[in-house]
Amino acid sequence: MTPKEALPILEAHSPPGETWPNHCRQVAKVAKALALASQEAGVNINPLRVEAHALLHDIGRSKTHGPMHGWSGYILLKKLGKPELGRGCITHWTKGRTAAEMARNSSFSTSFIQKVYAALDPPDWNIEDSILSIADSSVMHTTIVSLKTRHTDLESRYGKSDWITRTKDLAFSQESSLSKVLGRPVEDIVKPLHGHSLDDA
Repeated sequence: MTPKEALPILEAHSPPGETWPNHCRQVAKVAKALALASQEAGVNINPLRVEAHALLHDIGRSKTHGPMHGWSGYILLKKLGKPELGRGCITHWTKGRTAAEMARNSSFSTSFIQKVYAALDPPDWNIEDSILSIADSSVMHTTIVSLKTRHTDLESRYGKSDWITRTKDLAFSQESSLSKVLGRPVEDIVKPLHGHSLDDA
């Protein structure tokens, strides 16, 4: 799946007036930059796949804006015969938490969590997942920002909680790990994009 194939799917499921499709486009822009930098650093990675996953990571918002939007996106793409693209829907939601951690720190049933993680193929978190997670944490609404700005906004909107704090910690941990792989700070790659925005309509 390439971005050119993913974009029509995004557009077909984008309700008028919603901001999340442009959020997806911005996340894809950051993910592409990070994926290309990773490839240049010698990582065996598919930048086109990463960008496609980013374009569709929030497609579940066409069904619900609640906590289930990650799973809803996976189910939607599975029904379209593209279950492999649903990985981004799931991983941007779990943010790198293990199934055991999700069971301890969410209200979802153990059986549901097992079903979610069983849908991941391959099952283990990988560098492409980290790139998507970092990219999602770099876009506030439709504006590309620093991780600090993005997570300050999340705390302001949703309040401080163990879930929000853990989400922030995971994002910064993934950024640190990717920086080591790249041999330079992730921020150096994303910073030139800071302030880039798309219209909210």
